[in-house]
Amino acid sequence: MTDRLEEVKELLARENDEFRRLQEKHRSFEERLTALNGKIFLSDQEKLETTKLKKEKLLLKDRMAAIAREYLQRVPGAPGR
Repeated sequence: MTDRLEEVKELLARENDEFRRLQEKHRSFEERLTALNGKIFLSDQEKLETTKLKKEKLLLKDRMAAIAREYLQRVPGAPGR
């Protein structure tokens, strides 16, 4: 099932503008978090930003999963079916 889900995600990344936009935003948040986590000390504002980025990443991931589920329900013979 995981391989099939990955196939659907790859397909959606190529064909679905919303999915691709969400994926790019998720990636940029991850890059920012990596930069923040690389610091020895975080200011209060950076700590707040870290918390906000983590929450937003989860929301993006949830929306991408919903798009994938909708695709699987809507498209007969989809890779995940």
